[in-house]
Amino acid sequence: MTNRRIVAAHAVLLFILLSSVRGYSADVVLIRSGDVLSSSQQNDLELATRFYGVNLKVVTAGNNNMLDAVRQKGTLAVAIEANALASVNRAALLRARRRGAQGTVPLLVLGVTPETGSDLLKDWSGGAAVGTERTVSPLRLHYVVGRAAGITQQLTDLDAPFPGNEAFYLGLVKNRDVHELVSVASDHQTVPVFVQVDFDQQKVFLLCNMHPAGDSAIDWSVESGATQFLEIAPVMMFVRYSAGELGWHTVHHYANLTIDDPWLREPYGHLSYKGLLKEMERHDFHTTIAFIPWNYDRSEPETVSLFRNHPERFSICIHGDNHDHKEFEELKSRPLHVQIAALKQSLARMQQFHNLTGLPYNNVFVFPHSIGSGTILEELKSYNFAATVNSANVPMDRPRPSDPLFGLRPVTSAFADFPSIARYSVAVPLPKGLIQINEFLGNPLFFYAHQDLFAGGMDAFNDIADEVNQSETDTEWRSAGDVVEHLYLVKAREDGNYDVLSFASRLHLDNTSARGVVFNVRKQESNSANIASVNVEGRDQPFLVRDGYLELSLSVPPGEGRTIAIRYKNDLDLASVSTAKTSLRVWLLRKASDFRDITLSEYAVGRTLTEFYYRRRLTPALTIAWACALVLFCVSGALGLLAITRRQSPVALRQDILRSDRNPRATHRR
Repeated sequence: MTNRRIVAAHAVLLFILLSSVRGYSADVVLIRSGDVLSSSQQNDLELATRFYGVNLKVVTAGNNNMLDAVRQKGTLAVAIEANALASVNRAALLRARRRGAQGTVPLLVLGVTPETGSDLLKDWSGGAAVGTERTVSPLRLHYVVGRAAGITQQLTDLDAPFPGNEAFYLGLVKNRDVHELVSVASDHQTVPVFVQVDFDQQKVFLLCNMHPAGDSAIDWSVESGATQFLEIAPVMMFVRYSAGELGWHTVHHYANLTIDDPWLREPYGHLSYKGLLKEMERHDFHTTIAFIPWNYDRSEPETVSLFRNHPERFSICIHGDNHDHKEFEELKSRPLHVQIAALKQSLARMQQFHNLTGLPYNNVFVFPHSIGSGTILEELKSYNFAATVNSANVPMDRPRPSDPLFGLRPVTSAFADFPSIARYSVAVPLPKGLIQINEFLGNPLFFYAHQDLFAGGMDAFNDIADEVNQSETDTEWRSAGDVVEHLYLVKAREDGNYDVLSFASRLHLDNTSARGVVFNVRKQESNSANIASVNVEGRDQPFLVRDGYLELSLSVPPGEGRTIAIRYKNDLDLASVSTAKTSLRVWLLRKASDFRDITLSEYAVGRTLTEFYYRRRLTPALTIAWACALVLFCVSGALGLLAITRRQSPVALRQDILRSDRNPRATHRR
């Protein structure tokens, strides 16, 4: 019996192994000239194909295997560098690109410059493009994204500064069916730099050289704004359009607003939960409260009921433990065992919070003040936190990954195979195009603020919520935990099933199709020995770990969903963890924070003092010292005034007596 079970288990694992092997190659073929040096256009295309999970095959123009590569069934698109056009037989390439009744695969001509012959451009564009010119303006130029269904998507109408005052553009024949996808505008004209034309059952894209200075280095992030992204946006549009379902994409678009620090009282400073609920219902968004576990036993029943009755609008995640300034600093300042104890206590206190209020909470962790070390991220994973969400997604003691792909997503598993997510402050203006770019890339949007955001009214977030909902009408506003459960990408396979790349250890798979499909799931895992279990809807699920990834296959019926949970080994025993508030220092800090948020925030002087505190980055000890000094100053001043008053009182009385002697009627009236 035991042997049969072992054989059956091995058979299941073999099935998983075989089903996870890719049976279909999705490729973009790049045709280059004989120059072996990598161009900036090739670098952009490499980045785009990696982002969407398709292969880039680079071949040389005129090489015997060039047309064979184009003919392959898995070839989704073809790109040709403009300086290779003269070496390619257009008619032969067109025949190789044909896919029967499906027409031809899309073609991109990239790196067009004034040196590209006008006859070549006419030939390859069906006569739509007649040359390339240079525009120069004494003022800064700016990008303008056009509108083309299925191509420009959420970037439509995006306007951002162009990095310079000169650019190459395409000369087009008027009255031709040409989609101007990206243009460069000055104060007197708008000229196209990226277009798409249809002719002879072909879709041809033409792209001017977007790196006129020859700079191909990409070291940026989405929050750096639209200007840098629009340098690579054309190839991103092309690859996304060409790959479709065969490229990595998200099933839904997600967004979340998190407010740090408040506990459940009405109001908390400028934050009125009742008022916020009205705005959320009017403008369709969701708010997660990053709750400090120290406050676990302080919630007001009426506010608890509000959360309980509106789980579609309110949720709670974990914000440190004591919020003891930077309680998860680098390990020299606060030893690892102290930080681990704080993690355990945060979980124990949140469990007590749940027991007292009946409210659920997401085990998503928001660090107080700034993200912790790479080592503490390892501990977060070990104690089965779902993710960490902070203003930075790189641990304080680790370098930012040099891979340019890193900047295209706010979530990374580069540290401890644990999802670390970047979020955006709404206390300051958001970078130009940040919302549209993230929606185009399929990234979740995490925004955050504090109670002072609402100093001017509870409608302070409405404009941002409206912009998100208008940019992508299918955006779903969810709790931080729900968004983390959907941190995965999918792409279709030739057999009709899907590959899944998950960032989180807990994921909810949605089968939105009208038929049952198999999801072949992969998640980055470098150490299988740390995995305690993998289950689906509470049932153990066989899995395999190889080449740094956990792999499993799961069949999901049409229109249904399944939740996969990976659990890790640890020594956590919540019953043995104390939730007591034994530190006087922490008690004073928490009370001071309440005074700052609830009382000081009501007055201009108080808000000025708070701003001074954060601008000067004062430590709690120094703050207490300043507060004590201020109290002593006020007490001393009051005592001084009292002493002066007492010294002056006899004189004032004597003068009053003299006035009374001169005017007896006044004395009578008194």
